[in-house]
Amino acid sequence: MTGELLWLDLEMTGLDPGYHDIVEIATVITDARLEVITEGPDLVVHTHDGRLERMGDYVREMHQRSGLLDEIRASELTLAE
Repeated sequence: MTGELLWLDLEMTGLDPGYHDIVEIATVITDARLEVITEGPDLVVHTHDGRLERMGDYVREMHQRSGLLDEIRASELTLAE
């Protein structure tokens, strides 16, 4: 087996991609043996408070504990960028 694999980890405001928003995108590239070649970027996407209100309690508490909610509000990066 040869080649590199790109792994994406998305944090969202919930599980419904038609209703909830992507708020963080993290990437890792590995080789075929799953050895990490490089990590990043890790991008936090700004989301308006009105959209953040769509989060359920479990997701809100998880993102609050991790500090992600503060990072989302402070970010100037849009998903379009």
